[in-house]
Amino acid sequence: MPALGDTAASSTHAEPRLPLLILNRGGLGANSIEKIRKLSPQIDFSEQANALADANVIFGGISENDVARAKKLRWIQFPATGVEGILSRPLIESEIVLTNAQGCFGPEIAEHAFGLLFALTRGIGHHAHERKWGYKGEPIELRGMTMGIIGLGGIGREIARRAKAMDMKVIAVDAEPLFVERYAMADEIHLVDDGLDSLLERADVVAMCAPHTAKSRGMLGESQFAKMKQGGYFINVSRGKTIQTPALVAALKSGHLAGAGLDVTDPEPLPDDHELWQMPNVIITSHIAGRSQFGRQRVENVFVENVHRYINNLPLLNVVDKRKGY
Repeated sequence: MPALGDTAASSTHAEPRLPLLILNRGGLGANSIEKIRKLSPQIDFSEQANALADANVIFGGISENDVARAKKLRWIQFPATGVEGILSRPLIESEIVLTNAQGCFGPEIAEHAFGLLFALTRGIGHHAHERKWGYKGEPIELRGMTMGIIGLGGIGREIARRAKAMDMKVIAVDAEPLFVERYAMADEIHLVDDGLDSLLERADVVAMCAPHTAKSRGMLGESQFAKMKQGGYFINVSRGKTIQTPALVAALKSGHLAGAGLDVTDPEPLPDDHELWQMPNVIITSHIAGRSQFGRQRVENVFVENVHRYINNLPLLNVVDKRKGY
């Protein structure tokens, strides 16, 4: 049987993968369930824990212990982008295909990233902290500045589009080879191993958009923050563990960085007495960037499409390389 994500091996002439039992662990909505049921009368749903042994597909997560019990499981649709929380060794080594919600939360997270940035550059954060009339600084216009994006995936691309609309220059690095001819929202794209230092040195704003993997864990530390421009801004809307928090705190305290906007932190949740909360040049939100009135429906739309693709032996959307973690 061809691999689920293998375009070359897949064939529309193969027998449909039916009957199908979907274990709904992720709160799949009634409208999406109805759409999937219309694909075939041989598709059933269950929300019962004891259905794990017979489930072919899971919408939701899976624990390390569950992998061994899920004897008939072929595919997991995880309803979030970051999959580090479910990537156990048994799952990585299994033949179970994992898909995620890449791109589904990009628009709202990109808007949130700029909300954090505006809070810093326009003095909005100062007014929220001080609750007094008057502002000693000078609000900054983004036009002509350089946006550096670490990770040009679904989130990074949406940030890049918005940055270009504000007349910023966009340079990006990614773990995979990408080309500006295909991703025109960036002026330059380099491999992270070759281009990270240059990005940090040239960018006025650095946006962390990389997933949390073994390679990205703690990738921004003392040396990297020191390479950033004097007076630069740092925005993190991906995962807190991609940076070394003490190094960020030191760069902010020294005045080397003008400010930081954080939707994610390490540790997370950030303790109430953590010094980041008290810093006037830091804006923090509680990992809410991915929330909007549209994001969840985009996730469910991907799953509906993927069920259609699965039963018809077509390549799935958003297949995760389990060994790379994205």
